Amino acid sequence: MADNRKDERLETNLQTLVRVKESEDETWKEVVNVTGVSQLGAGFDLSRPVTVGRLVALVLPMPPEFRAYDRDESAYAVMGLVQYCNKSNSDDGIIYHVGVAFIGKQVPESYKTSPLQSYRISGMSPDGLWQITEANTQFKKRSSSRYRMGLSVTVSLIRKEKGPIVKETAITKDISVNGASVICSLEVQPGEKVKFGCKALDFYAIALVRNRKEIPNEKTTLHLEFIEQEISLDKIFLLQMSRDAELAAGRKRL
Repeated sequence: MADNRKDERLETNLQTLVRVKESEDETWKEVVNVTGVSQLGAGFDLSRPVTVGRLVALVLPMPPEFRAYDRDESAYAVMGLVQYCNKSNSDDGIIYHVGVAFIGKQVPESYKTSPLQSYRISGMSPDGLWQITEANTQFKKRSSSRYRMGLSVTVSLIRKEKGPIVKETAITKDISVNGASVICSLEVQPGEKVKFGCKALDFYAIALVRNRKEIPNEKTTLHLEFIEQEISLDKIFLLQMSRDAELAAGRKRL
């Protein structure tokens, strides 16, 4: 199993060459900026979409400590499994935020004859990269990627009058770029605003309480929508990759 470098994440100005095969004879490629990277995967923006579940090829000058192999080479060639592709508007027009999970240099035999084949993650290899298997159906895109993650966060009341700070350390049930569901008992109601902080994602924002769900014999859940700020999807994605790797390593040790 790889060492703890897989838990490190880097926000960087690296560039990568992305190569996408549409058929055995048709390939397109683009040089783009890498918005986040770890040993497990990377995020970047493309000018055209790629399908979740597809394999793409990357070549980038990855820092040696983030590589699983070829640490002395000038460039790091690695295949990535597309995990998300979200459309967005920018000053230069429409772009697509893409995140890939690294699987190494080798590709399945099915990819060589059918580059449009869809795959899914099935575990981890001994070198700490992701293993994949063929998917029977294509991924169905959600309107907003939401990650089921139990993150420690703080939720604080916003008061008009001066007084002691009322703050609670809470746990997220799930999180997305623009909101989160949080297990929290603070006395706030839908329409009120709170301060939200997450150290693991280095994210702090004002959030609107969209719903307060109270179920007998269960802890209260607040549904929050971030105001004027969004979490970088790459940060969420790479953190999720890291946590999935820890779970996979734990299962191997059992």
